[in-house]
Amino acid sequence: MALSPQSVPENPFDFRAPPPSPVASGRRSCVTNDEVLSEFLQHSLRVPDLILPDKVFPRQKFIDNPPKIDFQALNSMQTETLPKILDSIATIGCFQLVNYGIPVESIRSALTAAAGIFQLPPQKRTAVTRSPEKLYGFEEVHEEDEGEVSEEFVWCKAKALELAMEGIWPAGYSNFSEKMETLVAEMEKVAEKILIVFREIYQGKTGRYEKEKMEGEDGNGWACYVYKHGGNVSAEKWRSCLRYDVMKMLIGGMDYSHTLCLHICDGSSEFHVYSKKGWVSFCPHKHALVVTVGDQTQ
Repeated sequence: MALSPQSVPENPFDFRAPPPSPVASGRRSCVTNDEVLSEFLQHSLRVPDLILPDKVFPRQKFIDNPPKIDFQALNSMQTETLPKILDSIATIGCFQLVNYGIPVESIRSALTAAAGIFQLPPQKRTAVTRSPEKLYGFEEVHEEDEGEVSEEFVWCKAKALELAMEGIWPAGYSNFSEKMETLVAEMEKVAEKILIVFREIYQGKTGRYEKEKMEGEDGNGWACYVYKHGGNVSAEKWRSCLRYDVMKMLIGGMDYSHTLCLHICDGSSEFHVYSKKGWVSFCPHKHALVVTVGDQTQ
């Protein structure tokens, strides 16, 4: 419907001037000296090159062997033993334990049975590879990591792991698992005694809290890490792999800062500990257990 002239109200703003036309793209700047302005902007907006120092990785420090604590001394709670443990934990984060009562045959038979795990081909290992939802099995190997000097397998009494391993290693897994259960039962006795000592030291608070925290969803508060270290590698490759292992230790220490770990070194030439205090290395006693303690307990 059209409006008649009489129906249109008189309004002075009905006759506004049209808006200015937009500036055409590509029109040159009105600045008289474009080259000077461009050079100024290039220099003032340039992001400086970031040069990091060559030695950003923590320095490895070789130390004398940590004190060797006699396990029988823990049973008697000898007064001179406790200060040694506390001092070693505070300065290094670990101590060595001897005369702990685990039969050598239990250790040897478990290690012999474990050798078969690392003989499984990569295509079979894929089905039992660790993930954030599955904390047991083989360490994930990326394409660029193939041929590294160390391999890792995490064993526990999870039923899912048992079923998966029997599917890819039916001939040997039951024997390996049996040997590991025997060894773990012996190591648990040692760990329980150490926790009792910590409860005595900290008046029952820290020890009880840690024991409750160690119990997992399946009722087991432990897991066994089995390592295979290769030989005959170049010094450069060994240093690279060692740094990679140290970074794994750092990450693991952050994820499980409450953990008490017992390490069977089996004649290893070096043992490495990485904590907030730095990266230290030493040559463990041939028949000693190395006991490492997480940052929370330290």
